[in-house]
Amino acid sequence: MTRQTDFTTTRNSTGFTLVELMVVLLIIGLMASVVVFSFPGGSSALDEDAQRFAARTAALRDNAILQSRPMAVQVTASGYSFLERRKGRWSVIEDKPFVSTAWSGGVRAETGEAGSMMISFESTGLPSEQAGLVLRSEEQSRQVLIAPMGDVTLDGAAP
Repeated sequence: MTRQTDFTTTRNSTGFTLVELMVVLLIIGLMASVVVFSFPGGSSALDEDAQRFAARTAALRDNAILQSRPMAVQVTASGYSFLERRKGRWSVIEDKPFVSTAWSGGVRAETGEAGSMMISFESTGLPSEQAGLVLRSEEQSRQVLIAPMGDVTLDGAAP
C-alpha cells in the first residue's frame, strides 16, 4: 500500500515568497540609506585637512626611500607643497598625490615667525628634524607630528 501525498495542499500553504521577501529587504535598505545620508558628515574641514596632510607627508617619506632621493614638504599658513631634490636644488612636485594644496576655508597652519616651514626627508626616510605642525580652525586644533625616525602621526588637540 503506497501513500500518495496531495501536492495541492503544500502549494496553498501560507507564507511569503522569496520575491516578496527580497522586495521588502530592498525597501528597508533604501530607507536605511536615506537615513544614513541625511545625517551630517561628522568630520570637519580641519580633521580632513589634517588627515590628508599627514597621509601625504607619510607617502612622501616612503617615496623618498623608494626613489633614493631627498624630498621635502613646505608648509605656509595658506597651504603646502612638496619638493624633491634634483641636480642640487629643490623643485616642486606637481604629480598626484603630491600636488600643491591650499588649506580648506577657515583652516590655517601655525608656521612660526618665518611664515613657512620646511621639513625634508633624506633618502633613508629620516627627517631633517623632529617637527610638529599645528593646524587651527576657529576653536579647534590638530597637530601633525613627525618623529625622529620619520613616523608621521596625527594628534588630537594641540596646546
